Amino acid sequence: MRILVADDEAASAQSLAELLTLIGHQVVGPACDGEEAVRLAEREKPDLAILDVEMPRMSGLEAIDRITRARPIPVIVLTGHDCPEFVDRAAQLPVFNYLSKPAGADRLVPAIRLASARFLEWSALHGQVGELSRKMDERKLVERAKGILMELRGLGEDEAFRLLQRESQHRGKSMAAVARVVIATQGVVRRVVRPSPAEPGA
Repeated sequence: MRILVADDEAASAQSLAELLTLIGHQVVGPACDGEEAVRLAEREKPDLAILDVEMPRMSGLEAIDRITRARPIPVIVLTGHDCPEFVDRAAQLPVFNYLSKPAGADRLVPAIRLASARFLEWSALHGQVGELSRKMDERKLVERAKGILMELRGLGEDEAFRLLQRESQHRGKSMAAVARVVIATQGVVRRVVRPSPAEPGA
């Protein structure tokens, strides 16, 4: 794997980079602060990142937030302080493992495997949630368009649904796309179908 390393302690960063190389990974960096880590992640597109929590110019946690917002990857937090506060803050981010310094091969290897596995599970769940949300949004669009057709054309619910379905098949577009057109043009349709006011004395 191509692994981004970021640690402001030069000796610690060099030791970690050498260990990662020894166990068969390619090291990106090491970055000496959070800002450099963000730049390297954007330019090099690593497969995984190991970031120290406390770094100058930009903390590791802020760097993780920026890196994963731009492009989600598995992240391991590395710190010399076994402090619950850092763990709690890291838990609010897409962090998939946590290591205290110094990280030897006996802990680093399983940490990378576990972080990668957790990331795959998270990605699958995230995709399922996103797909479910999209389908719910599309269903709301169809329901709204049905309501408009029922009101403006005096159709029943089933008739309005079938009309949307026929238009979807005829136009080769999804029902959600047809529903968006109905919703977007409802104002025009209302003006067309609105009866003219009666003339004075009529």
